[in-house]
This record gives sequence, C-alpha cells and structure tokens, in this order.
Amino acid sequence: MKAKIFGYKELLKTLVEYHITFMERLANEGYEKVFSILLIPYPQGDEENIRELVQPVLRESDRLFYIEGKLIAMLPGTDWNGALNVHDTIINALAIEPVEECIVEYPTDGSNAFELISNLYARYDEIKGE
Repeated sequence: MKAKIFGYKELLKTLVEYHITFMERLANEGYEKVFSILLIPYPQGDEENIRELVQPVLRESDRLFYIEGKLIAMLPGTDWNGALNVHDTIINALAIEPVEECIVEYPTDGSNAFELISNLYARYDEIKGE
C-alpha cells in the first residue's frame, strides 16, 4: 500500500503535538527526545510524483506533507544534521535545484507545535527574503 502524503496544516500540528507528548514520555525512560521538521518549496509537484520520488528515501516513521506548494517532512528521532542529510537526499530525489535548508529541531527551535511550525515558516520567509 502506498503511503499517503498528508496535506493539512491542522494534521501536521496535531502530529507534532502528539510526537512532543510521546517524546516527553520517552525522555522519562532515558531516551533522547529530538525530532526535526524540514520544508522544501516544490510548487510544481503532484502527490503521485512526490510519493514515487521521495517516499523510498525516507524511513517508515517519517511523514510527508504537501501543503500549499511546500513539501514538509516530519523526521522522528532525527537531529538537525540528520535532517540536513534528508533535505539533500530529497533535493536529489526530486532532481531540483538546491535550495537553502529550512529545518527546525525539537526542542531547540520550539517547545510546542505552534512554536515549531511558526519557526519553520519564519525560516522559510527568511530564506525567501521576506
């Protein structure tokens, strides 16, 4: 069964909130609590094409979102450096011109879903020069 690419900001927010709660629980058991979210502008994409090109380079636990011409990947257990590697891998899989990385890491860049997603989009605006 092909993995669905989710397309709703509210679903992304809910998943991030859930994952933060899950990370807090794991931290109590001694696990490192870290995950990253990355954003790559990809306005010409369609879900089928993205799925075929990107899904094979991601882990089962990673989740893709395609929201308003932006590919967003939530990467559990992945720090900023690991997310940078995934960013580069996705750029290569999509065969697009390299773009500056747009990555946030929990808990460094935000302690809740609102902060993380806001900081992700702020970083995106910064890259675009807005």
